[in-house]
Amino acid sequence: MKESSQSADPKNGLPAGDATPRPRNKRRPFVVLAVVVGAVLTGVAAYLIATAGEEETDDAQITSDVVPVATRVAGQVVAIRIEENQIVKKGDLLAEIDDADYGARVRQAEAELASAQAQAQSADAQVQVVRATSRGGFASAQAAVSGSSVGVSSASAQVAAARAAVARAEADFHKTQIDLDRAKQLRAAHAIPQDRLDAAQIAYDGSQAALAQARAQLAFAEDARRSAETRVKEAQGHLSQTAPVEPQIASAEANAGLAHARVQSAQATLDLARLQLSYTKILAPVDGWASKLVAHAGQFISVGQPVVSVVPIATYVVANFKETQVGHMKAGQRAVITVDAYPDRKLEGRVESFSGGTGATFSLIPADNATGNFVKLVQRIPVRIAWVNPPKDIDLRDGYSVDVTVHLR
Repeated sequence: MKESSQSADPKNGLPAGDATPRPRNKRRPFVVLAVVVGAVLTGVAAYLIATAGEEETDDAQITSDVVPVATRVAGQVVAIRIEENQIVKKGDLLAEIDDADYGARVRQAEAELASAQAQAQSADAQVQVVRATSRGGFASAQAAVSGSSVGVSSASAQVAAARAAVARAEADFHKTQIDLDRAKQLRAAHAIPQDRLDAAQIAYDGSQAALAQARAQLAFAEDARRSAETRVKEAQGHLSQTAPVEPQIASAEANAGLAHARVQSAQATLDLARLQLSYTKILAPVDGWASKLVAHAGQFISVGQPVVSVVPIATYVVANFKETQVGHMKAGQRAVITVDAYPDRKLEGRVESFSGGTGATFSLIPADNATGNFVKLVQRIPVRIAWVNPPKDIDLRDGYSVDVTVHLR
């Protein structure tokens, strides 16, 4: 009896009568690969759907307009009124410079201004005088000559009367002198009482005073006559000067204009001196932190030398987006900001403006692609983002690193 063809083949484990091997499942690796690729594509699609309409960057930081406070006048620092990293308000006193020299300059300028103003008033008055006197004409000058001549005659009469009064006073003085000598002799002989001698002495003293008064009146009258004669000469000189009226007025007005110009110059000098005096007190320009204090009491500082830097409390974010990210970005779009110092907080912001050029444009040495081999690099555009209702319980200090996501829709 023949062996069954169904006996097992010891080499391949198949029935002895089945010479064809059973085929393996070759599609299984491709199925696994397809599942993996599908999962990846699904994840990418989900990410793209979730982040559609958003642009983000971690090349961003909090920034503020730091104000370096420098001196505007030179001098010795007499006091520093703040401490390092102290919060200051706008107008707070930061430091003081010795103001002795600048105070003296202010007082000097005030005196010069007062002098210039007085000269200007005098010049204005002189214009009025010149106008009044120069337009009197020849007739007025002639009348002045006549009047002054009458004054000389009157003064001469007063001199004659004063001389007569002196002569009378001298006679009275001699009489009282004789009476006094006689009274002294009689009193020495006990011929008259003491009161007679006293009366004679009083009469003598009175006549002596009257003589001095008469001589003084004579001198005064002679001076008055000389003054009247001088006025006559002045009137005669003025009479000869009455012809050039308009040139005299123009000269007086020019002098007045020059005096007023000096007033303006003196006022400007005073204003400058007061400004320099005010600059000796260095004030905070904005609210913020006073940091990087480099001046100390007793130190001599020159004009423009920095004293301290004031970091404003008001900050904003500068995010450097790639140029490929800003095509649909515009001012007013919402931004979500995460500060590295507070990773669990998400803050709101708003796109405020875009830089006029890329960061490379404003670098110290901008690249010039025409000078060598060109390699195209993606540039970054600084985008300014303002805070929207920033929280009050955290400090958003200048220089903090942040992540920014801008919602384009």
